[in-house]
Amino acid sequence: MNAPLPANLMLVEDERIVAYDLKNQLQSMGYTVCAMVASGEQAMERVPLDIPDLVLMDIHLEGGIDGIDAAIRIQATHKIPVIFLTAYAEDETLSRALASRPFGYLIKPCEARELHAMIQMALARREVEVAVEQSELRLKLALDAASLGVLEWLPGSGRLSADGHMGVLYRDRRLPVDESWQEFLERVAAADRERVSSTLDDALSHGRPVLFGFRTRDANGSQRELEAHAKAYRGLAGNDRVVGIVQDVTQRRRDEARLRQSAVVFHTTAEAIIITDAACRIVAVNAAFTRITGYSEAEVVGADPDQLLRIRREEGDLSHLLEGNSEGYWQGDIVCHRRGGEPFPAWQSLSVVRDASGRITHVVTAFSDVTDIHEAARQLDHLAHHDPLTGLPNRLLFDDRFAHAIEQAQRQQEPCLLLFLDLDGFKAVNDTMGHSVGDELLRGVSERLKAVLRHSDTLARLGGDEFVILATSANPGYASFVAQKILDSLREPFHLAGEEVSVSGSIGISVYPDHGNDPNSLMRAADIAMYVAKTKGRNGFHFFSADLSAQTHERMRIEQGLRRAIDVNGLDVHYQPQLDLAERRIVGVEALVRWKSDEFGVVAPARFIPIAEDTGIIDKLGRWVLRQACSEIAGLTDPQGKQLRLAVNVSPRQFMRDDFVASVSEVLQEVGFPAAALELEITESALQSTERSRGILNELKQLGISISIDDFGTGYSSLSVLRDLPVDRIKIDQSFVVELPHRSEGLAIVEAIVALGRAMGMGIVAEGIEQDDQARTLQQLGCGEGQGYLFSRPLAYLDLVDFWRGKGGTMGAIGHA
Repeated sequence: MNAPLPANLMLVEDERIVAYDLKNQLQSMGYTVCAMVASGEQAMERVPLDIPDLVLMDIHLEGGIDGIDAAIRIQATHKIPVIFLTAYAEDETLSRALASRPFGYLIKPCEARELHAMIQMALARREVEVAVEQSELRLKLALDAASLGVLEWLPGSGRLSADGHMGVLYRDRRLPVDESWQEFLERVAAADRERVSSTLDDALSHGRPVLFGFRTRDANGSQRELEAHAKAYRGLAGNDRVVGIVQDVTQRRRDEARLRQSAVVFHTTAEAIIITDAACRIVAVNAAFTRITGYSEAEVVGADPDQLLRIRREEGDLSHLLEGNSEGYWQGDIVCHRRGGEPFPAWQSLSVVRDASGRITHVVTAFSDVTDIHEAARQLDHLAHHDPLTGLPNRLLFDDRFAHAIEQAQRQQEPCLLLFLDLDGFKAVNDTMGHSVGDELLRGVSERLKAVLRHSDTLARLGGDEFVILATSANPGYASFVAQKILDSLREPFHLAGEEVSVSGSIGISVYPDHGNDPNSLMRAADIAMYVAKTKGRNGFHFFSADLSAQTHERMRIEQGLRRAIDVNGLDVHYQPQLDLAERRIVGVEALVRWKSDEFGVVAPARFIPIAEDTGIIDKLGRWVLRQACSEIAGLTDPQGKQLRLAVNVSPRQFMRDDFVASVSEVLQEVGFPAAALELEITESALQSTERSRGILNELKQLGISISIDDFGTGYSSLSVLRDLPVDRIKIDQSFVVELPHRSEGLAIVEAIVALGRAMGMGIVAEGIEQDDQARTLQQLGCGEGQGYLFSRPLAYLDLVDFWRGKGGTMGAIGHA
């Protein structure tokens, strides 16, 4: 290797004649002498200024620093090679000079040829050293960039050295490290030591590269995973070695595990998943996507999902949806189309994936086919507004139409007519011929009523044998006309169960605005008029008038008697057991208020509860029932010591009071009844004020109280709101249960309610179970609990205690109790 000429040299010589002679020789050889100094101090000052390629240094110099010390400092600080030129060759001087690792040593005087050769060799050596240093620097930078450590094991000496990113192994020592093989193994997890040793022995034996992993503990004691690539190299005289690189792969292993988990979720989830790039082009779909849409992955890669599936959403297409969406997330209802063109409703959620700079790289879209849920919602919406037996509007729908009719009548200043029909003799038919015949009779009556009414009239069934007709844009004469037509239509016997069945009707009529300005007033007036029609021999109709006070007077007496009964504890609470249908085991009781009056005798709840609601007594009555029931049931536990669950009905008026939650909490504290064992039964009509209802329910849930919806399917209209309410259980109304198991319509309705409840994570309780085949059918459909006369009538407290103790909490294969 030839050093480039001219080279810059520095002379350090304290004899001026010798110095100039050397300078002339060097210049004659083509070198440049950039500096000529006489002491070690001067040499160290000039080196950083002139930066020579090589220093020719005398050993004995002027000043306090000789040539050897100056050479050591120059090489350490500036890495510039030094050649000693000296007249001294004694052993001590040579020994000191060699310790400074000079690039040459010449005895003065020396020949020019010898000097030139020495300079060329020194420059060549320095060039090699610079190349090695640069190579080592590049290696170090590469190791740093890749976070790699280097291990070298010398089997012959049993030593191991380490450098680079090895802090996880050598947290207690500075790198580089030289230690014994055994010391290294102690840093490896005990379970991995034998495998590490055998792997490296195998590398030595066969000369193959090996890849192996092992574990260690970091400074915090957390387990770390490392991965090593190593290879054995043969040397002379047994100087074999194994060299390898080591990397901490803990985070990579965790990321790989998460990726595997994500892949499993991606391919097995029931939701269709689409991954698109920033240009909204599909890059991947899962198996559920193919199952739901009919498209294979090969067909859709590169397509725009909105265009492919013809997605319709109110917010616009996918690219528009992502513009200005800082949250990077959206969810909502959409309509998609399958491969065959069939549309279907879906619930979609979108999440964006961003890179480190915040730029969107991908969009992950998940959607599920909600056709079944929408169909169930449609069925429930129909159930919520229509009588399941006759298909007529129910009270909820009728009340809505009634309110609109009065508003219209007010605007147009015209009458509005209400006819209240109660069937005469229906109870006798129901009791003697059975509920199924009674149901057929009600359906037959509804068909005859529809036949005599105008299309603009509203016919509704309020429950039992009560029907109402709402007529707008008509005068009172039309009311008389249509009432008589109704009575005439009922004169023809009904042919039911092979027999002729005859019923008549009593009709009460009220007129807006003569008899009231609001639905409640008009309904009460028509109700009173209907009772008058009954008292006058039935099978007739009667208009309300102000002198119809007898009925009102009786209601006042009932109201006063009820107030007194509450004040003097003249009421009783009976309890109907609720059972686990699979085990026939008692899991709870429903509290039902009973009133035996000295004046009226046994007063049916259907008689005094509406009066309590109309007059506001229901608040006081509800609080009394809650306190009484909690007091009696507290301490009634199963053999495992678990408090028996208590269900208490809450009226809509009571539920909506501002102090309702506080009053419930107060009762629980007074009585010492556990909130977790209390279940409040709320009717669907109480949940119409969504935000207010949700707030009250959340407060009750915070107390630990369970919530159930009573008579589910008979009054609620919004499934989307229902799923957001904190409800624990829904109760299937007995009007649906009574049709089981033989009527397909009732079976389908109950099946839909059970499926919906289970999908929302709610418990299911069926009311009014009277036959064992009803219980079995409900159990097969997935209904968990039930109550009814099949198991037990409502019992007084002491009878309940005897019943509970006698059954031991289980019912076995029980019929009527």
